[in-house]
Amino acid sequence: MLLDAGITSELIKIWKKNEPQNVVMARFVATDGGITRVYPKSAGLSWEENAETYESSFYKRSLDNNLYIFTPTPYSRENSSEESVLVSRVVNVNIGDSILKPAVVGLKLDISAWMVSFINTTQRMNCIDEICGCQRNHPYVDCVLLDDGGFLVMSNKDEDLSKIGRFFGTIDPILMRNLVNESLFTSKKTFDYQSLCDPQKRSKAAAGLRSVYVPTVADILNVGWWATAATWSILQQLLVSITFPNFLDAAEMEDNVPDAMRKAVCITEQTQYYFENNHPSFRGNIDCENCTRMYHAEKLPKTNLVFIISDAKLTCSSCDSKPLIQDEQQSDGPDPCEVARSPRYRKGPDICFDSTENEDDPDCGGASGLSPSCWLMVALQLALFWVLTGSRHHAMLS
Repeated sequence: MLLDAGITSELIKIWKKNEPQNVVMARFVATDGGITRVYPKSAGLSWEENAETYESSFYKRSLDNNLYIFTPTPYSRENSSEESVLVSRVVNVNIGDSILKPAVVGLKLDISAWMVSFINTTQRMNCIDEICGCQRNHPYVDCVLLDDGGFLVMSNKDEDLSKIGRFFGTIDPILMRNLVNESLFTSKKTFDYQSLCDPQKRSKAAAGLRSVYVPTVADILNVGWWATAATWSILQQLLVSITFPNFLDAAEMEDNVPDAMRKAVCITEQTQYYFENNHPSFRGNIDCENCTRMYHAEKLPKTNLVFIISDAKLTCSSCDSKPLIQDEQQSDGPDPCEVARSPRYRKGPDICFDSTENEDDPDCGGASGLSPSCWLMVALQLALFWVLTGSRHHAMLS
């Protein structure tokens, strides 16, 4: 940790000489020893990433990929009011034939300023065609940047800036489905069989308990019935108070039970999306009832991003708008018939790892029990008989 602190302190001097542009909100470095430095100081005071380096999403993703990893802030932390995107990359150090990864460096980009730079980069100069790039709030063209998980990173529409970090399947479902069908993205479902969900509420229209007695008109007019009912009610309260002294207190404490204790065990499923192949370009048409949308997707080299330009989704409103859910949701579990078609077997070891020729293991894995002595059992029976006979004799004398 002291070594990392000394090395990273030299970065501050370099960052001060090269002041960042308006699009860069902060610069940072996170080391393997747990040191995180942020420049400038004002950005460090408002730094909301996980203090533990290994628990940070951008750090783990950067170690696993030798790319520039773009991570929108709302994706890494929910309910965040800060509009920024983290760009990080691992530092590789070659020592002989070994490659070490001691740290991750990166930037924090301002979304509004980056949007202007993004639009200027995609526009073509001296263009006379109908589409000359991704103009801001273009009514007929949608331009988006998605990460390798299908989450929105940038858009040319102002209304989509608040959706950065959300799964693209909830923003443009029909386009996301086509990207999956064209093998740009592939999906994998995982099931959690020990999850907790809110219990299903019972219908209030259900019939009452059949064990409850409903008095008739004759019973109500009978004075004896009232006396019997009052006596039985008093006996019930007395019996409950003696048997369950804390019953009423438990009923009052039921409202203070945490929400986690009220949940029931259930099955939940979550769908993960990722790049299926290494093809850089994808294009196609989305055919709806009375319209067609064209799109072109291009993976950006050395990043985890894909750039997509397409006809605006508002130009073809007849397409299926059912959202494609990626978040964890309650499920009935996988189809048992489908699971039975491809069963999973666990293969055991060919030999025992701790086997030895001198081991005597005829009873290994078998059941065993104690075999008491016959004389001991007879002595216990005689002692028990003497105790019972003696207690009966004293009872007769008394």
